[in-house]
Amino acid sequence: MKRLLELAHCRKTTELYLRALWGRGFVVNALAVEDINAVPVSYLTGDGIHLPERILATESHSQYYRAAAAHAALHVISGASLFEQADLNLMQRALIGLVEDLRLELRAIKQFPGLRQLWLSFHHIESNHISALQLMLRLSRSVLDPKYQDTHHWVLKGKKKILDAFAGDDAAGFAMEVGLSLANDLGQMRLPLNSGRYEQAVAYRDDNRCLWQNLLDAHQQSDILEQQDVMSTQQAKFVEASKGIRLQLADNQFQAGPGFHIVENAQAALEYRQTNPAETPANKQYPEWDYRIHALKQDWCNLQEDTARPGSLRVIAEITARHKYTLNRLQRMASKLRIEKHQWLRKREEGEQFDLDYMVDAMVAVRGYLTPDPRVFMRSAFQQEKNLAISILLDLSESTNERIDGSQQSVSQVLQESVYLLGETLSTVGDAFAIAGFSSNGRQQIRFTHFKYFNEEFEASKARLSEIAGAYSTRLGAAIRHSAGELALRPERKKLLLVITDGAPSDIDVYDRNYLVQDCWHAVRGLYRQGIRPFCINLDRRSDASIEHIFGRGRSETLDSVVRLPGLLAHLYMRYLHT
Repeated sequence: MKRLLELAHCRKTTELYLRALWGRGFVVNALAVEDINAVPVSYLTGDGIHLPERILATESHSQYYRAAAAHAALHVISGASLFEQADLNLMQRALIGLVEDLRLELRAIKQFPGLRQLWLSFHHIESNHISALQLMLRLSRSVLDPKYQDTHHWVLKGKKKILDAFAGDDAAGFAMEVGLSLANDLGQMRLPLNSGRYEQAVAYRDDNRCLWQNLLDAHQQSDILEQQDVMSTQQAKFVEASKGIRLQLADNQFQAGPGFHIVENAQAALEYRQTNPAETPANKQYPEWDYRIHALKQDWCNLQEDTARPGSLRVIAEITARHKYTLNRLQRMASKLRIEKHQWLRKREEGEQFDLDYMVDAMVAVRGYLTPDPRVFMRSAFQQEKNLAISILLDLSESTNERIDGSQQSVSQVLQESVYLLGETLSTVGDAFAIAGFSSNGRQQIRFTHFKYFNEEFEASKARLSEIAGAYSTRLGAAIRHSAGELALRPERKKLLLVITDGAPSDIDVYDRNYLVQDCWHAVRGLYRQGIRPFCINLDRRSDASIEHIFGRGRSETLDSVVRLPGLLAHLYMRYLHT
């Protein structure tokens, strides 16, 4: 027996439920419903979660609003990836969306086991009829319900692929790979989506419009770029013209770097506080993983944070002259990438410009007395969407002061040149990045030095790079945890920690060679939980096995010659890290 559920009666409790789960507020909006017997439709946009104002539900579906809102919120909480819709058919989009939905729900169930029963109540399989939607429902239940056993070969294959990928890195990218594979199998089985439109196999899930972006083609991109004066808005700034003071906006003073930090004040709407990196807390405590007792020793490492002094610009000028040809080539590549990044998202309910194609469709619908699609705008992804933040972490142990065989340069000098070239490339592309180095003299003295903060121009930090020099040892785990804490505060959708080291971690107070390796392994696993992607450039082939264990297969690159680092580092960024 079905009964009428109305959002108006449970909107407040649903919003409070989301706040209790995720610790943040969500707005739940009501969607007008023309046919109360139709399958409920919900979606997520920038202004909140949109759920049908009323539905007819069975007793087992009485928690529809709570289940639908909890699922839709996952796309925001988990920072789900955007997938480009171009060249993907309906079946491929449906399966990619299903795999991404399951990935997010498995992650949520791991944190809140009670959500499993809430969502599984919507996975009732009424018949063994074989259709695309029916198999998708069976796959969904098979993944979420450990007690459910399905014998269909496609369901078994999909379940294994999804659970294996989730048990690995749990990266959003596996939704595309697994979804395309499953869609291809359904195509081979000649099982189409008969409705000819995007459908959800499970009633409480939204229509996944938040996962897809429509991009204009390259010719349209170029035309738009020629018509507009594109300004980089990677940092939120405004300039006080009368005094020439540049104010930088950040969520907190430690993220801000040098400049001004703007905070809320009880007596005033905004309060401006000048910050200085040298005034940030000098000492921070970090845990360390002891694999021998299988425990995380809290407040075990003392990290001392400071900012490098401005050095000689003459050193930077010499690097520029020495690598002039390489720098010009990299900047041309970066400029091309910057143009490609300026994309316009189509079919939006809000935006900067009308999309004439969809406007025409909407006017035709109005003339035909039909409900027009309100998504008639385009929005600039480059100007308004923060895509990538990179934290560059340099191993500055004593060994980096050694001269390279057959060269007059030391490893630290090569690091200077490398990060300078990479910094110029990142500045041209427009990605947010920070540069820091670390060294250690026992667990009580881990030095973490900032050469460039996220929210400052590279031009203002170049002189600090001439101060790059090695000292002491390599206690990498604490440095990774500190960098991760700063990177996690960034608003960008993708976050990358790039570590450059000349060997396995070591320190004067550690005699077990495996101890610090296992601690670093534990620290890197923590990066994945924060949505941060790690990558390591290793300068010592003898430590290949340790580095691969720490970062995982395919997450590191070993250079056979240190002198090749300056030319290769930016190319590695283009080839591996920006994809």
